Amino acid sequence: MLNRLESFFKKNIASLFHRGFSNELEPSELRNALENEIKERRKHTRNGYIVPNTYEIQLSTEDYQRLSSARFMEDMTVSIEKTLIQSDSFMDGVLSLRLREDNDFTKGTFAISSLYEDTKPTTVADTESNTLVLSHSDFTLPLNLPPVRRLASLRVVRGIDAKAYLEIGERKVYLGRREQNDLILTDLNVSRLHASIDYERHRHIIHDAGSLNGLFVNGERMSDACLLPGDEIGLGNTLLRYEVI
Repeated sequence: MLNRLESFFKKNIASLFHRGFSNELEPSELRNALENEIKERRKHTRNGYIVPNTYEIQLSTEDYQRLSSARFMEDMTVSIEKTLIQSDSFMDGVLSLRLREDNDFTKGTFAISSLYEDTKPTTVADTESNTLVLSHSDFTLPLNLPPVRRLASLRVVRGIDAKAYLEIGERKVYLGRREQNDLILTDLNVSRLHASIDYERHRHIIHDAGSLNGLFVNGERMSDACLLPGDEIGLGNTLLRYEVI
């Protein structure tokens, strides 16, 4: 309990003295606090570092009324997803973010808590309890797709298609020479369908699609790999770089 109180002070109360009592709570402060929560709460398992999948932000009435919107929730959700990639962590289950009004908080103060829990994909605005909830899962319901989230990019840094660029999110993407691919390459040493990138446990995983010349990540031939910012992907004579955007 003492450690949690100390963490609360560092993430929330101390920020008041940096910006002054008269200034409004900024979304960037909440993004930074969420990033700290993720890093503090992540734990090591045999399947890599995992982090909580449910987050709640408690705000004063004034800050809640000013910030509670679908756009704000979406921005915070994307920030969480990007932090996962940058910290080389994974998340099991559905990501859920809750914004809650709490009369015990004064303007400019807030608290963030997180849990590991099983959740179902929903998007709910509970006006009676003054709680805004945003949850999502992968593309499992064709008629109820989550928003398109652009989390990372692929850029060709060497090869005939130099400067070709693709932003990727939670949807599976295909790389190769065929016209149906998401990133079309004209390098003749690249297979028609050379590789694919899936979004698994909230991370981008690249898979060799049975290509003739193989898939290379940072110079090492691999059948699949979990991508990190700065990774270089070799397909034929083409080199791509993966980055968080």
